[in-house]
Amino acid sequence: MKRFSFCLAAAAALLPASWAQAQAQGRPQVQGQISYSYLEAAVTGHRIDTTLVGEEEALGAGFKASYEIMPYVHVFGSYQYTEFDDFDLQTDLVKAGVGAHYAISASKSIYADVAAITTDLELSDPVFGSVKSDDDGYGVSIGYREINHTPLEFHLSVDYVEFDKANTSETTADIGLQYALNRQFKILGAIQFGGDENILRLGVRYYLRGRDAN
Repeated sequence: MKRFSFCLAAAAALLPASWAQAQAQGRPQVQGQISYSYLEAAVTGHRIDTTLVGEEEALGAGFKASYEIMPYVHVFGSYQYTEFDDFDLQTDLVKAGVGAHYAISASKSIYADVAAITTDLELSDPVFGSVKSDDDGYGVSIGYREINHTPLEFHLSVDYVEFDKANTSETTADIGLQYALNRQFKILGAIQFGGDENILRLGVRYYLRGRDAN
């Protein structure tokens, strides 16, 4: 996971140079502006540092919907399901919020999101039965998106979350790339790192019609 994050960060650092080279070579330009109206589905791989049993791995699936309700404002919601490998533990994480975005240019955008968060945990034990727990919190994200003359889009965000009952907080970074198959479909790969949990996401994003989605 760490090796992958280093490679992804290096690719992001080299991305502006590759875009400039693509422009010089006259590759076709992907038309359109950055859109905040989309549906997204991804499989996720998790590596989590726990205080009780050390490092644990898990697999999951995530879904997200975002819609631009006006030129500078979007609303969004997401659901993440995670199932651990070594013991019978499942978690559900739901987010819903609102964000503001600003187009620096047709190919560059910054945004800030605020979300309410609900998480549910269920641990099944053959002796003690099923144990459930839940918690609420909030999250804040600040991010940057950029597209250019290749089918690639780059994003980078800093994300902060805080939970009420657990009385915990965490700041992480999220970095990733998307590859456009056409004006509406993109393949995405991203990694979240910097906290107790590293998450690798691989999936697809479908941009809704009605706005200029590249």
